[in-house]
Amino acid sequence: MTKLFLSLALLFSMAANAASITSIDRIIALVNNDVILKSDLERELSTIVQRLNSKKVKLPPLERLTAQVLEKIISERLQLQAAEKAGIVIDESTTDRTMQRIAKRNKLSLSAFKQALAQEGVDYLTFRENLKKEITIENLKVKKVENRVTISDDEAKRLADKLASENANSLRQYKLGHILIPLPEGASPEQIQSAKKSALEIVQQLTAGASFEQTAMEQSAGSNALEGGILDWRTTAELPTLFAGQLPHLQQSPFIGPLRSASGFHLLSLLDSREQQATHLITLTRARHILLKNSELNSDEKLKAKLEIIKERALGGESFEELARTNSEDGSAKDGGDLGWQNPENLVPEFVKEMDKLQPGEISPVFKSRFGWHIIKLTERKQEDNTEEFLMSQARQMIRKRKISEATETWLRRLRDNAYIEYRLDDI
Repeated sequence: MTKLFLSLALLFSMAANAASITSIDRIIALVNNDVILKSDLERELSTIVQRLNSKKVKLPPLERLTAQVLEKIISERLQLQAAEKAGIVIDESTTDRTMQRIAKRNKLSLSAFKQALAQEGVDYLTFRENLKKEITIENLKVKKVENRVTISDDEAKRLADKLASENANSLRQYKLGHILIPLPEGASPEQIQSAKKSALEIVQQLTAGASFEQTAMEQSAGSNALEGGILDWRTTAELPTLFAGQLPHLQQSPFIGPLRSASGFHLLSLLDSREQQATHLITLTRARHILLKNSELNSDEKLKAKLEIIKERALGGESFEELARTNSEDGSAKDGGDLGWQNPENLVPEFVKEMDKLQPGEISPVFKSRFGWHIIKLTERKQEDNTEEFLMSQARQMIRKRKISEATETWLRRLRDNAYIEYRLDDI
């Protein structure tokens, strides 16, 4: 194994000096019927080193970072194999649409996004292939984990009542640091003793002043190890029960552990906390609306032109209510287009975007949504306290997040325990 690390160290040293190198590829690990090549590891390691450097994160020793990256590749291969077995195939059009959404979020066209990647030294085809893998794994997790998580009305109601009674304390979010020393399912006494010994050695390092995040990056087997072991913002209800029970102690100590679970031994550190507002106000809007639905018999130009004429009649003094009653193809036509009090969350984005621009009494421009062509006349707005409904929704989200986290950890551990993994580092 030392030969591999020396080889990689030489690789990065030579790359930094822009020297030309020739490397002989080798198999360094078998994962069931798949192989991981030395070039695979070098490529992934280079990407991660570049990312950590861009964040100005102190790099762990190369030997430890390489081991972490190899385990990351093994976990990814196992999940991709499971996806193939489950019949999950991501077609090119799905990948293309996702690429376009990413470009749009960055306020770029797809061609401009490609150029931006190139400027950062990122190969577009490699980026696209990695994205396709990520989509595949996310779909697998939805099928194998998320779709199997259930939340009863009773457990959601109990948590919602707790959130209401404890107010801000239950909605407070915590950012934890996490280090995992893993155990296989059905671990032997020797394996348990060895893992515990490793955990206690880490305790000694932390007690001596070692950085928790740096130690997590170097020694944790958690899925977020390369991010410094950070479990991003979660409420008590979203944390694993074992972790949540340690929050009072974490507020008094720099770290807690080792804590034993089925997955192994854990060490925790409280990195930060923040409050959330318990009272929840929403702005409800009341408006009248005229809709001309999409039709194969009428082009968009004809529908838009007809609605422009109707709008001019309304601006000229005719009753919007009567115009809606006689022209709108929406179910609200019988009520003069009155939509009643609406929470914007229940309306399509195009509708909300135009409605938000209006003052009471104003009429929107003609616009299109997936339902057809619209005009809106805003009637009034009001604020309403929907804290009870909000807390019930929050409770469901918190329970779901915690259950998915716990179920994912168990699923990944079993996926690895049932796999054939062989290291061939000595062949390098």
